[in-house]
Amino acid sequence: MKHILTFITACALLAGITNAAEPLNTVCPISGKPASPAITSNYSKTVAVCCNRCKAQFTAAPKAYLVNILSAVAGQCPLSKKKADPSITVSYSRQVAFADAASKATFDAAPHKHIKEVRQ
Repeated sequence: MKHILTFITACALLAGITNAAEPLNTVCPISGKPASPAITSNYSKTVAVCCNRCKAQFTAAPKAYLVNILSAVAGQCPLSKKKADPSITVSYSRQVAFADAASKATFDAAPHKHIKEVRQ
């Protein structure tokens, strides 16, 4: 079954199909108050991985690998820890909602520090 899922994910990658965007979070990651869909910021980080297998694993469940992506070492695959191939990359992207403009400004000043706090 695992091989079938890996194959389906690889086919989706080749066809250019990506995961649907995550819904906006309902709790502000900075203040803990209810988030407003009118106050948002976009977060994105791209890193190189070692192979298409790691790319497929990441693409199947990007949020599961967020900590790996945030702690990525230049030249090293954040999933396998092998040497990264600069021609094979993955990106974690997320639109984040906030309770107020001050919370958005705090996030925008250090997004890598706060992205882990984003919850649904």
